[in-house]
Amino acid sequence: MLRRARFGGGWLVWLVVVISWGGLAAMAAATQFSASVYPPPVASRGGALAACPNPAGLERFNSTSRKLAVKDAGSYGRVSLAFDLRHSDRAWWPTLRQMWRSANPGRWLSLQIVRGSVLGPHMFQSGVARYSCGSTLVADSLDVVVGPRNLHNSNDSTVSLVFIDRRGRTLVYWVH
Repeated sequence: MLRRARFGGGWLVWLVVVISWGGLAAMAAATQFSASVYPPPVASRGGALAACPNPAGLERFNSTSRKLAVKDAGSYGRVSLAFDLRHSDRAWWPTLRQMWRSANPGRWLSLQIVRGSVLGPHMFQSGVARYSCGSTLVADSLDVVVGPRNLHNSNDSTVSLVFIDRRGRTLVYWVH
């Protein structure tokens, strides 16, 4: 009987520790993904994007944020889901999670280097983004193109990561 009491008490202590740790993890996640940088997405008007970045806090790209987006594009899809979530807008999270659940996460960017960047109105798929989310979002976007080290006279193997700058944080909202 005494052993049961000790086990029961120890179990209760472990339960409290686990619940407390879970609460701390939830608090850490809440501060890591603050609503000012990661507000809920807004509805898409249809098309290629299922949801659109919330316009709250969007800024035009400057030379500093452009360099940061290019740097982030060099690692996107290759480090971890946690890294990609921190560098993505909430509108992209469902697709991003699905990509990481696939058999080969990051495979779509393997052996890729940044090949260039272009501001939103001049990006390759600006019409698609404009149809789904509006011209204001396109004006605030940056398209960073990544591709293999050796392009064999073809752009078919390049991938575009489309970024926004929200409060100085560059975030991917679409990969095509």
